[in-house]
Amino acid sequence: MRSQYTKDTLELLLDIVPDYIFYRDLMGRNIYCNEGYARDFIGKPKEEIYGKTYEELGVLKSYFNVGKIKDSEVIEKKKPLQYTQTIYLDGGRYTVDIEKYQTFDKDGNVDGILGKIRKVSHDEELNKLKDGFFSNIKHEFRTPINMIMLSTQLLENRCEYCGLDNCKNCFIKDIHRIKLNTLRILKISNNFIDLTGLQAGDIEYSPGNYDIVECVESVCNDINDYKKFKNITIIFDTVVEELVVSFDKVKLERVLLNLISNAIKFNHKDGTVIVSISLEEDFVNISVKDTGIGIKEEDLENIFNEFYNVEDRLVKSCEGLGIGLKLTKHLVEMHNGFISLKSSLGKGSEFIVRIPNIIEECISNVLDKVYYNRLEKIKIEFSDIYE
Repeated sequence: MRSQYTKDTLELLLDIVPDYIFYRDLMGRNIYCNEGYARDFIGKPKEEIYGKTYEELGVLKSYFNVGKIKDSEVIEKKKPLQYTQTIYLDGGRYTVDIEKYQTFDKDGNVDGILGKIRKVSHDEELNKLKDGFFSNIKHEFRTPINMIMLSTQLLENRCEYCGLDNCKNCFIKDIHRIKLNTLRILKISNNFIDLTGLQAGDIEYSPGNYDIVECVESVCNDINDYKKFKNITIIFDTVVEELVVSFDKVKLERVLLNLISNAIKFNHKDGTVIVSISLEEDFVNISVKDTGIGIKEEDLENIFNEFYNVEDRLVKSCEGLGIGLKLTKHLVEMHNGFISLKSSLGKGSEFIVRIPNIIEECISNVLDKVYYNRLEKIKIEFSDIYE
């Protein structure tokens, strides 16, 4: 009697806590969840959830696929896992902190996953963004502004002391420098405005059904002019020649431009960037792999945080505000996908973007109705690769 009373009391307490609590076994069957998790994440009473997998419940949303992959990571590494995920449910955007722990049987073997999910408030997100932004803004804005001021001063001096015919080449070089640093300021501004817009839920997800292979390949082809900085070789590879899936073309191309520009920026001279497409379960994998300087293991878990810059990568030829990858992560999560990183210092890096392999019904290709200039976006994204 006491045992049942204690169990009922514990369940009542878990039902009223603001966090979402769940427990599932190694087969993915739901053994327990509190009222909030059942209501907001599954949309069914708890009693209908117990003993069933998400597939059996008819809940096949891609963020649960991400959850299953994270479960496997907890089991394989045999240690707790904490991560942040942005999910889009019923037209709303939610950022959640997720903690997962292994549970063990009497013999010490892992027999399940215990998890806790907490919604991150809008104020918390904006405070983190504000603190990181103001600690970095001085250097990142001052560098291109100082370059513009220097270039304009040189132009003034040459106009005053030299004839125009004698200084034509110098003028062209100074004008190029001014334009390039203006693009750098524009990139910083765009990234910050877009990231705050995503944090506030003001940026819309506008998917269409497109050939994702053609999209990725055409981006790689348009980037070819920019690999000249370090004589980088860009290789595109795919296991399928054509694959139509649902995605926001403008946002996915923004993701690709950021990842490929980083792969060039942090690569060695005469290095290689391999962009490849593969299929895995319910996802399309887009890999961007470089032969560059790589990242220390202790920095990997923070690489997608706002304003986080890896110390070894903060060199003159690698400027950055530290929000590009955070923005990229948000854009991927708008697709109910996710992004991961494999890297080791001195051995290059590989970013893998996973987009759900689905086709949405009754969807229009909005992009066909608007003017879209990818080349201008490439110029902005690649403006901080120094020659």
